[in-house]
Amino acid sequence: MKKILLAMLVVALCASCASKKEVARTKVTRGVKIEIPCADSGFDNKEYFRATGTATAVNLQNARRAALQNAKAMVREKLGGFVQGLSTDYSRNVAGEAEASKVQSIIEGEFATLVERELNDAEQTCEELIQLPDGLYESWISIQISKQSLVEDLTSRLTDNEELEIEFNRDEFRKYAEDKMNRMQEAKK
Repeated sequence: MKKILLAMLVVALCASCASKKEVARTKVTRGVKIEIPCADSGFDNKEYFRATGTATAVNLQNARRAALQNAKAMVREKLGGFVQGLSTDYSRNVAGEAEASKVQSIIEGEFATLVERELNDAEQTCEELIQLPDGLYESWISIQISKQSLVEDLTSRLTDNEELEIEFNRDEFRKYAEDKMNRMQEAKK
């Protein structure tokens, strides 16, 4: 009787091991590849600051408006980092320690005004609208702002700024701005 019980136990163990081996051989799928609308036109390059915004709404116009605002917010965020670094570098190296904070503040103030104007005039490079099965609208919008135009406009505004008691050096500022943009582009690689 003990031999029969032992034999049944061995068969049961072998059967349970076999089922575990079967589970271990099962392939796991990676999922479904998702294609993102406007993906090709939403990344910065050497010439442009770019972003893609998306939004979903019951109304098509609200979805479009929200997607555009989201794209603008992303560009604004990128430009915030750019101008912070640019104004810090320029004010420290050109204005000197005594004037650095004043010059930095002026540059950042002028840039904030300029960014809003540039965002209002931003070039739309892609728009895709999708009506979802539940009736909602999904909007994808990509925008871009020329880096060169941005630097030229800021340089022009700073040249005309009466608060700057130091002589504003256009060429020096352009050099700092282009160097900062190049470093940002290289950091992404």
